[in-house]
Amino acid sequence: MASERSPNVYGGPPPQSDLRLLLLGRVGAGKSTVAKTILGRENFRSEGGMCVKKQGEVAGRTVTVVDTPGWDTVKYTSTHIKQEIKNSVTLCPPGPHALLLVVPMGDPLSSAERKAIRYHMELLSVRAWKFTMVLFVSEAEEKCTSIEQNQMIDRAKSILVKCGDRHHLLECGNSPPQISELLIKIDAMVAENCEEFLIPQVYYELMEKMPREVTELRRMYEDREDRLKQKYKTELKEKEEELKKYREEEKPKERLMKRTSSSQLLPPSISTEKQDGSVMADHQKVDLQAVKQGYREEALSVVGHYVKPLIVIMTAVVGALMGAVAGAEHGTLGACIGIPIGIILAVLVSYAVRGAATAARDISITVKPEENESQRREERAGFFLDSPKSKIFDKDQ
Repeated sequence: MASERSPNVYGGPPPQSDLRLLLLGRVGAGKSTVAKTILGRENFRSEGGMCVKKQGEVAGRTVTVVDTPGWDTVKYTSTHIKQEIKNSVTLCPPGPHALLLVVPMGDPLSSAERKAIRYHMELLSVRAWKFTMVLFVSEAEEKCTSIEQNQMIDRAKSILVKCGDRHHLLECGNSPPQISELLIKIDAMVAENCEEFLIPQVYYELMEKMPREVTELRRMYEDREDRLKQKYKTELKEKEEELKKYREEEKPKERLMKRTSSSQLLPPSISTEKQDGSVMADHQKVDLQAVKQGYREEALSVVGHYVKPLIVIMTAVVGALMGAVAGAEHGTLGACIGIPIGIILAVLVSYAVRGAATAARDISITVKPEENESQRREERAGFFLDSPKSKIFDKDQ
């Protein structure tokens, strides 16, 4: 990653941990000589109509150089050479950081040559210009003046416009500082491209195609899902409407059947007996409540049987303590006399309170049965007067 690399000792952006370079140019442009100069090797030789890949360590990092076969004019370049140029990108996976377009110094760069450069460069795709740098080369013995350099740049102006005016003058076979300057410019271009590299066109087309196909497939499935949802909603709504309509049609029939069956199956005497039974059930409910009340009172009496002696004992203890405290003013003898006196007084008070509570409860119990008995008599009288049998008896009278 970029954050892990130290800045270049010559200034500029930090170098790549490894660098992949692709050399392109016409026949006899000096690509093999440039490869030798960059890698510092003498055994780098061309394979004629084949691409050659070499690797070496330059300035403390691995540099891979791929030399491509030179092209001719557009008309005379063979199909094999064109295919080799296209395949050259795949020799330095995942792709080259820089394409070095090698142009000899003093080359006239006629319109046919410029056309050939554009045609063969774009065999790698139009994107190739984004990663291209023009490399003007000359022999170390041939010193180029600034005027010659400016003239060469003017002749290559249409090519330089396409690659963002990136160019470098390299004297082949010269000292390493020139290679360091070239690498600094290449690193600057890589940094400008956000450390991207040229992806082979076949992979690029596949990558461009996949998201589009995935998007279309997703949209197709979403449309199908929406159609199915809409279909199921419509069917469900229709079924609900049919069920609602069926229920509305069946309700009057059910009521009629219930009335008919009840009138046919139940004679008047049975219906009267049903009413009597319901009234008797109400009376049974009242009696059941009275029984429950009796059980509740019995449970309370049982609890009181055990709790009351405990209360008396506690009261006696409290009275003893109070008597002891009161008699302590007269010494030990007074305390001893105060204890039984306090117990006796506490027990008398507790029995007095208990007697009052019992009398109040007996009064409420005697009053409540009388009320319940009078209420039962009234209900029985009302039941007898409202019953169908009493009405029949009135008619007979």
